[in-house]
Amino acid sequence: MSIKIDSDQLTKLLRDSIIVRIVSVLDIASLSILELLEYNLTRRDINYALLNGVIVVDKSTSSSTAYEDTQPIQDLNILVSGDFYFHNFLSNKVKLTDVGLYILDTIKGGGEKLPNNNVLPNEI
Repeated sequence: MSIKIDSDQLTKLLRDSIIVRIVSVLDIASLSILELLEYNLTRRDINYALLNGVIVVDKSTSSSTAYEDTQPIQDLNILVSGDFYFHNFLSNKVKLTDVGLYILDTIKGGGEKLPNNNVLPNEI
């Protein structure tokens, strides 16, 4: 599956302080959702990054196999709901998607052009 992102949406994400903070934190290391919360990010912040395709759960390190067999994360708004799945989901690692990597590269001064005619792969 791929996510289509236009230049206006990308510009909005690049100017969003929450997105910039999340991609900057994930540049340091691969972190779990619980560790992102320890960086004073909120559940809504993390969910926002997931919904916008900036980060994705790293299924290669996922500890919540029961959750993997259910609906995609963005369909459930799992981080906002705070239900049973949320508590089991905290230890899952997240990683930057191609959109997140592009934003990180742009923040660092290396990105100037959106690759592949504004189509970026989405790993969800």
